Amino acid sequence: MHGTRTPLRHWFRAMQWLAEESTSVELAEILGVTYKTAWLIGHKLRDALSIEAEQQKLRGSVAVTGGIYGWRCFSSLVPEPTDQPIVIGAELDGEDIVAVKMAQMDLHLAGRSRLLTRYVYDVFSEHHVEIEFKKVNTYAYRGMKSHKPLSAVLMHVMHWFDHVLQGLGPKHLQAYLNHQTFVFNFSSSRMLMMDHLLLSCSSLKSITYRELTQRKRRHLSSYRAA
Repeated sequence: MHGTRTPLRHWFRAMQWLAEESTSVELAEILGVTYKTAWLIGHKLRDALSIEAEQQKLRGSVAVTGGIYGWRCFSSLVPEPTDQPIVIGAELDGEDIVAVKMAQMDLHLAGRSRLLTRYVYDVFSEHHVEIEFKKVNTYAYRGMKSHKPLSAVLMHVMHWFDHVLQGLGPKHLQAYLNHQTFVFNFSSSRMLMMDHLLLSCSSLKSITYRELTQRKRRHLSSYRAA
């Protein structure tokens, strides 16, 4: 928020809005600003979360699952160019989820099927699980062998993408995954959520509209096949 020309009261209200999983249209109405301004505020907040998400690592007992966002033809297992593989990992305390992390994966990692393979989960674990804590169990997204609590989190996220945001392309998908990760991890305390977001935003240099809208931010890149 350094050097911002937007009144600080707008930023504080936008931080509350971020936790409420609303849209930029709703934020524009709340703040009395244009849609473009509301969109920019929202993405600057997500950018702060994205920088933090790069450093977050899962540890302890970790469960991993994943699915394809954009799957429209349920009768086919053949991947489409619009498919976006998403992997979600969670720290577990017994059966309870302590924290999650979600990542957009490169479509080529999925190979020739919409059913994610163990290799995709291994790539995720390499980047997002602490080396000394690599006790990782992988699960199918659906079916008898799924980890239902973790799959439910991912299903909520995909439902939000489709039914609240009315669809989401690959360009900003990781930013919204980081948004949802933050909301889930701090869902137990709205005050803690606000404090954490304020601390993250106040310690970062302001980012420009051009930087936010360029084709692919470096720290938002998908994890690609070697």
